[in-house]
Amino acid sequence: MSFREKHLWISIIGAVGVWGFYFWSVGTRVARGELRADDFAGDIGGLFFLCLVGVVVLEIVLTLIATATTSKVDKTSRDEREIGAALKGSHVALMTLTALIMVLALLVYLGGLVGGNLVEGRAGYTTDVNAMVLLANVLVACLVLAETIRAGVTLALLKGLR
Repeated sequence: MSFREKHLWISIIGAVGVWGFYFWSVGTRVARGELRADDFAGDIGGLFFLCLVGVVVLEIVLTLIATATTSKVDKTSRDEREIGAALKGSHVALMTLTALIMVLALLVYLGGLVGGNLVEGRAGYTTDVNAMVLLANVLVACLVLAETIRAGVTLALLKGLR
């Protein structure tokens, strides 16, 4: 397996493992109705920071292992098929990210139309601060999903070219 393929697997493992845990944790807190809690933003911010550090450490350690277990030729050579697969994977990820952001923008706009019914009001589901934290998390989820798709599509194309 080439170094680039190993690195794609590292990206997938980090995204699914660390970010999967993070978004599962956020989702369970939202499902329990904690969006109105005063400590929601702080707790989620702390968990986000820990997961960010965790994914960086995980990727550094796994990249060092991949570097040590890959020959020098496999690390330096990059042919046209690898470049083409990377471009196609990036294109699919960009289109996915664009679609997700457009849907999110529409949902935020529609949410703004109902205003005080969802946020802060007597029957509100969340506070202004927690709504922004939730929106930021949805944006990060869009980025993580797009990056995972990029790595997966590129890996699939590389495997198909062998």
